[in-house]
Amino acid sequence: MNLLQHFDALMACRNVSRAAELLDISQPAMSAAMNRLRQLFGDPLLVREGGAWQPTLRALELHQNFKPLLESWHRATRTREAFDPAHSSRTLSFYATDYVQYTLLPKLIPRLAVDAPHFQLQIVPARPQHGLSMLDTNHVELIAGYFPDPAPDLRTRFLYQEPAVCIVREGHPCLRKRWNLDAYLSYGHLDLAAHTRYFSTAIDRILMGHNRSRKIVATLSSYLVCPFIVEGSDLIATMPVSIARAMAGSARIVTQKVPLTLPPIAVSLYWHERYQDDPAHAWLRQYLAGVLG
Repeated sequence: MNLLQHFDALMACRNVSRAAELLDISQPAMSAAMNRLRQLFGDPLLVREGGAWQPTLRALELHQNFKPLLESWHRATRTREAFDPAHSSRTLSFYATDYVQYTLLPKLIPRLAVDAPHFQLQIVPARPQHGLSMLDTNHVELIAGYFPDPAPDLRTRFLYQEPAVCIVREGHPCLRKRWNLDAYLSYGHLDLAAHTRYFSTAIDRILMGHNRSRKIVATLSSYLVCPFIVEGSDLIATMPVSIARAMAGSARIVTQKVPLTLPPIAVSLYWHERYQDDPAHAWLRQYLAGVLG
């Protein structure tokens, strides 16, 4: 059974060092276990692809077959200790874009510092080409954001949703005209990628249905810089209303209703099923949901 646990850790982390840390053993011990597993199954199991370790098809097949046994073993052997947030020194990694960090962390961390003073969140900034795969490889333990198609072995919990608004600078020429789709498309736009391009994708899809399009002047990865670019130009941006309202006090901008029917962005919490019954993990998920009310 020990070798299966080593195999499970290697598949979860896809990295010998992180797998060793997960099982609290030395790296040489994990390397030795990996060599034994390769000999046992007659397969390399993990191979280098594009600078990262990836499981072979044989490894994926084996892991899928062993998963029910591994889950039963974890449930049977897991220590059922009550989690005490007042004394826990657990560190938990949390991945989010700057937008999600802005909407969540000011509400979460001040209360967490009081209710769980030794608990530490390690915030991992979002990067292009990353996302829910960070949970699969155990690089992070929690992700908050918008990901419409999570894998079957990921769990989710809805947190909140909010609509979009347009922002323009004070004194913008469009403010002296009727605000409609024609006005919206008469000026250049800042596109806000923010890794999932939720609002941008919806806008472009709707416009394409009307055989129209925006003129994109620049594509930004951060919502927070956007109002300050808008402030000094005639550009228009479409962004979550919470960011626009907060930045209205710092940048000379005006909000306008989006002249399209856009669905609100729904932000959820995502975690791998390996942490489903982890007491500290479960406590933080429930605590975060409670903070957001």
